[in-house]
Amino acid sequence: MTEIMTSLDELNVSIKDFALEQTKKLGQVEETLSKTAARLDQVEVALKRPQVTEAKSLECDGFGRFVRKGIDDISIKSMISADDAKGGYLIPHSAVQLINQQLQSRSIIRRLASVATITNDSLDLLVEKSEPDVGWVAETDRRDETSAPELIKVSIPAHEIFAKPRVSQRMLDDAAINIESWLAERIADKMAKTENQAFLYGDGSAKPKGILAYPAVALGKGEWGKIESISLALNKETAADALIDLFYAMKSEYLDGACWIMSRAVAARIRKLKDGQGSYLWQPALAADQPNLLLGYPVYLCDDMKPEEEKLIFANIHKAYQVVDRSNINVLRDPFSAKPYVEFYTTKRVGGDVINFDAVKIANLTEE
Repeated sequence: MTEIMTSLDELNVSIKDFALEQTKKLGQVEETLSKTAARLDQVEVALKRPQVTEAKSLECDGFGRFVRKGIDDISIKSMISADDAKGGYLIPHSAVQLINQQLQSRSIIRRLASVATITNDSLDLLVEKSEPDVGWVAETDRRDETSAPELIKVSIPAHEIFAKPRVSQRMLDDAAINIESWLAERIADKMAKTENQAFLYGDGSAKPKGILAYPAVALGKGEWGKIESISLALNKETAADALIDLFYAMKSEYLDGACWIMSRAVAARIRKLKDGQGSYLWQPALAADQPNLLLGYPVYLCDDMKPEEEKLIFANIHKAYQVVDRSNINVLRDPFSAKPYVEFYTTKRVGGDVINFDAVKIANLTEE
């Protein structure tokens, strides 16, 4: 009996020791899990923080090295996929997008027009000069032949435009300056004014064909290749009526998206026009970032319109004008021609032409 009691006591002690050991191990496991959860929380917080480093592609890094230092080793240059046979360097896609965004913000016509990017030398379009004939017919009536629309092929070539910004080598050596963004902004500044003037006045020879380069005809006499226009004598009481006539000469299908384009000098004169009740036709914008309104349609000021030619454009530019961009932009680094500066000879190919003459009306301001 005594032996049995002794064995039970030893068993109880063993069970207690086992329970204590398991409790200790569970405590260690819980402590480990708690530390792991804390580390996961820290990782989650770190992942939510904004990234302060910008990941750049190898192409962008290569372009940055080219801008700052150039490429002297021919064997290295031949290994870069973005180089050009003429000795320049094709700007990376991200920089091209930045340049196009800058151009769009600076060029009124580009911002409003239809823009297409091509990879060849021109954009070919088939445009309807006339509408097809249609008619009503009963179930058993004869179906006579109807005339098809007259089509015309419009070819818009991409012409070469260049810019040549320069910068000192000391600025290029400054690592704190984002030289790619700086170069893109300078290129856009140089090109925007030139191409916008071509979109307005270009003769189509080695440059886009401009809206105001086409011959004008009277309202209601419009035809392909000619733009309807009206003379607007601001010193006469009928000036407001003439402006209203110009407005209603636009077909209803083009009014959605139409706008007025004028220089600041013309805007200063148009803003003073009043209707028969003495109310101004010009309606000031309600907010700083909103355009002014003329007869209910937005007004865009274009500083690239010639001040000596007082013209006023009322058009749906998106349907009237087609801008064509060649996808690539080439940069040639020239550290020799303008020492101690480095020049970046940049070329871009762009074209433009009117593709819908019904969507454009012009007013010529006169004093008689």
